[in-house]
Amino acid sequence: MSKLNPTIKSESKFASSRLAGGYGALAAKQDAESLLRRAVMACLLWEDLAYGSAKDNADNIVALIPKVDPRIVAEIAVEARVAQKLRHVPLFIASEMLKHPLHREYVADVLPLIITRADQITDFLSIYWKEKKRPIAAQAKRGLAESFHNFNEYKFAKYDRDAAIKLRDVMRLVHPKPRDQYESELFGKVRSRTLTPPDTWEVALSTGKDKRATWERLITE
Repeated sequence: MSKLNPTIKSESKFASSRLAGGYGALAAKQDAESLLRRAVMACLLWEDLAYGSAKDNADNIVALIPKVDPRIVAEIAVEARVAQKLRHVPLFIASEMLKHPLHREYVADVLPLIITRADQITDFLSIYWKEKKRPIAAQAKRGLAESFHNFNEYKFAKYDRDAAIKLRDVMRLVHPKPRDQYESELFGKVRSRTLTPPDTWEVALSTGKDKRATWERLITE
């Protein structure tokens, strides 16, 4: 016989809330800045994450950038490069910033801070032209031109590769102005691709030199 006045069992407040795939309290909502920082600092651009695809994460970064104060976006890009040592995602952020008028104004200052290896000059253009080849935005030109002052002959020569986009190609597009006689001669070598090959084990072994002798000499020096 059914009860006319059955006891009502209280329902747990966690019964319908999910957290990390199970029952529990709702996760705290994060603002756009926090979400962007999390997406960037745990990201090797175009490599899948444990919890999502590389494309989804890149699309997430793209969607979040215009929602965050441009000064903060610039700071996140610099932090990703300087503190987290990430190579490509800071360049990707700078490229995306060019699509938004308020963010665009920061790119000229950001690029010299995040381009700390000479090959990042060409990497930036590869990212910028990933969808299609187009004229280089004025802010990007200024930032790339300034970035050429970050490197000496050894650093340029180490990354002057026979790639689709070469250092001299970028130099011809952005026209960095030498600050002294050394840079005038250096930039001329970049344009003519007559840089002195760096004394590295890669260069030594590529010329057929004895492996053991090469390593012993480099270790001694």
